[in-house]
Amino acid sequence: MRIEPAEPAFDGDGTPFSRAYGDVYHSADSGPGQARHVFLGGNDLPARWARARLFTIFETGFGLGLNFLATWHAWLADPARPERLHFFSIEKHPFGRDSLKTLHERYAEFAPLARQLQDAWPPLVSGLHRLHFEDGRVTLTLALADVVDLAPRLQFQADAIYLDGFAPQRNAEMWSPQLMKRLARLARPGTTVATYSASGAVREALESAGFGIEKRPGFGRKRDMLRGTFAPRWSPRRAARAAAACAERHAIVIGASLAGAAVCERLAARGWRIDLIERRPAPAAQARPLYAGVFHPHVSRDDCILSRVARCGFLYAPPRWRALERAGQRLAWSRCGVLQLAGTPGDEQRMAGAVSLAGYPPDYAQYLARDEAETHSGCRLPAGGWWFPGGGWMRPASLVAAQLAAAGGRAGPMFTTHFGAAVNAISRAGDSWQAVSADGSVIAAAPVLVLANSGDMTRLAPVAQPLANVRGQVSYLPAGAVAAPRVVLSGNGYLLPAFEGIVVTGSTYDFGSDDPEPRTEGHAANLARLSRMLAEAAALPDPAGLDGAVGFRCMAPDHMPLVGAVPDVAAAREQQVGLSGAQLPDLPRRPGLYCASGYGSRGLVWAALAGELLASLIEGEPPPLEADLADALDPGRFTLRQARRAKL
Repeated sequence: MRIEPAEPAFDGDGTPFSRAYGDVYHSADSGPGQARHVFLGGNDLPARWARARLFTIFETGFGLGLNFLATWHAWLADPARPERLHFFSIEKHPFGRDSLKTLHERYAEFAPLARQLQDAWPPLVSGLHRLHFEDGRVTLTLALADVVDLAPRLQFQADAIYLDGFAPQRNAEMWSPQLMKRLARLARPGTTVATYSASGAVREALESAGFGIEKRPGFGRKRDMLRGTFAPRWSPRRAARAAAACAERHAIVIGASLAGAAVCERLAARGWRIDLIERRPAPAAQARPLYAGVFHPHVSRDDCILSRVARCGFLYAPPRWRALERAGQRLAWSRCGVLQLAGTPGDEQRMAGAVSLAGYPPDYAQYLARDEAETHSGCRLPAGGWWFPGGGWMRPASLVAAQLAAAGGRAGPMFTTHFGAAVNAISRAGDSWQAVSADGSVIAAAPVLVLANSGDMTRLAPVAQPLANVRGQVSYLPAGAVAAPRVVLSGNGYLLPAFEGIVVTGSTYDFGSDDPEPRTEGHAANLARLSRMLAEAAALPDPAGLDGAVGFRCMAPDHMPLVGAVPDVAAAREQQVGLSGAQLPDLPRRPGLYCASGYGSRGLVWAALAGELLASLIEGEPPPLEADLADALDPGRFTLRQARRAKL
């Protein structure tokens, strides 16, 4: 979906106004006052959230963000506030950061919170944007989308619903009976709803969707408003995916590389006790300290599943890394920008067309012709390409260390590491999972177990699909050996700017090789890639004299990660006939068993988002992805596919 931003405007009374819909954004009497009276008061907040572990609010129109700011403000002021507040809001026409800053100047009472929101404001591209505040205890998931299109692709349960949007006569689709029924899928018995509208048609739509509705006094000059409670006379067809039923918030995480470290950090942020098991003597021991990877979005003309998920991962990760730095962790990275070069003149035309069609804002992605690309990179290039100003490079070893340190800092004695411990098998004993060593001893036991051990995952828990481990070799060049760019160059390979006297270039894709040491032929292949990225790269060093590093990419056949609840393949095999027309929620799962694997060459893009997705699924929070995207990552997808074809 192409995002069309809103532009600030005001009516004759000075109230923020939408020219597109011909309506004001809030009551002329007071925006904050309306938020408190209609949406908080109409949902009996803060009383209803008192001492809850998690409270989730769903909103249908973010607008200026006043309802969110008022709710956040009330949460801060309430000594009985919930441990975690999750606010999910949809906006079709968002304001840009500068416009939002100008508009927020009118609401001095929210100034400190508004500045934090403005600082975290994302590029205006479609999809879900997850923003964390108050050390993660307040989370805003901002969906830049049309609510009519997005509502069927949401899968969580809300405790309270804010129905806010332009008046029904101005924006009928947002108040239709069909949409109210779709929103009711996000409710459970007892979920409350409130809206400033007192329209009879809105009341009828809500009642037909299962809400008991009453009128209450409205705010300011508005006589009435509506509030209600979800109390359907029927049983909902399918509830949202349930959280793990755990009496104890305790998890085992197997694997201490990018995947496992991110999972540990996200679970620790939610107060979980964690046992981290790693077969190597130290985290990320496979990656040499100088090794660096690249992070940037994926762009496609049809905005395919890969592009959409990668966009969410790319936009989520850097803010999490900056949060680690603010907490005192040290990272070796640079957001210098990534220039993805075209390979042929035809590629250049295709790349320019894809960006134009999508209408991406320039702070996310743009196409640069060769002359402009050379200006950005500081070196001569054979072609132009996509410019991602928010992309860059990262040394994964530094990220893993920072995430594990952050997890340890949050969990303290509840974070236990078991390095140099190889897991021979996992087993279920009562309500707990056990990680068992080769001699039969139990390394750790917990109600939840997360497999984040790359390609070794399927040895411990099959998913009806083998995963490939593809060898990749990078080469280290002395900084003076090549005219290093100021930005990351990518294409058939990649070339990083010089850092600490080293230029990193790569990477090979060596199928069928398990050699952990760099090889001369790998260096030669990397130099060949480098020469195709630079217009002047004739005098390259002898590959036999280069140093480098080797890593192994764990990949699924569809090149998507595996993140979620692990399927019970044996049970699915027994139920194969009944699964011929099944969906993923129908698939039998192994209770309390999850995985995060198959990141391929996009580990830096996937890891933070996957960790947040997994923690959200385990905790029963709104996931950071739409349901169709979460399904594309679901590790049960291969089991379901084979069961439908009777090939399990």
